[in-house]
Amino acid sequence: MKRTFILLLFIGLGTGILFSQSINLKIGIFSPSLRSDLWADNMFNLAFNKADLLDIYYGAEFEIFLGRHASFSMEIGSYAKDVHTQYRDYTYQDDSPIFQNISLRITPIEANLKFYPLGHRFEFFPYFGIGVGLYSWTYQQYGEFVIFPDGFIEEGFAETKTFSIGFNGRAGLVFHILPSVALALEGKYQYLRGRLSGYFEGFELLDLGGITATVGLNFYLR
Repeated sequence: MKRTFILLLFIGLGTGILFSQSINLKIGIFSPSLRSDLWADNMFNLAFNKADLLDIYYGAEFEIFLGRHASFSMEIGSYAKDVHTQYRDYTYQDDSPIFQNISLRITPIEANLKFYPLGHRFEFFPYFGIGVGLYSWTYQQYGEFVIFPDGFIEEGFAETKTFSIGFNGRAGLVFHILPSVALALEGKYQYLRGRLSGYFEGFELLDLGGITATVGLNFYLR
């Protein structure tokens, strides 16, 4: 498979099929899905909900066009969010809150195929795509923990720092504002689940998927 792709790449270069490339810079919002049991447990016990993990996503993509109707791209991005929260139904004996913190960081490295139904030589055109990625991610909980069922309170720190394989689907619209510059609007759904470390024994795979909405500038190299 690898040899076939390299052969097609050289054939494309020799015949002029690969006629242009672009560098695409993106900024937007990532909204995690939080559809696994650890997230549900946290939202039940802590003053914490899905909206608290909404935050900025940055991305940079290098795209090679494989003709008028398709392209291959590589994208690297960054998302990071720290949430400072507290237990909903538990306090110290003097009624002061019991604080705990949640931290999530995701760095996607994605390989994508995009398809342009109308081509990409117009002033305005849509696209859709699919991709696979290697995702570096870190999940942390730290602060004051209520130890059930006895109700003891103690300082603690729990972390998972690893890599996982995930998939994505995306769709977007591109508007040329100059011959070599375009404005791009994109929505992406990311499917990603990762295995937690021994700190979180007994929990299922952590849901790290979600929806990303971005606006960006595409700079065409030729």
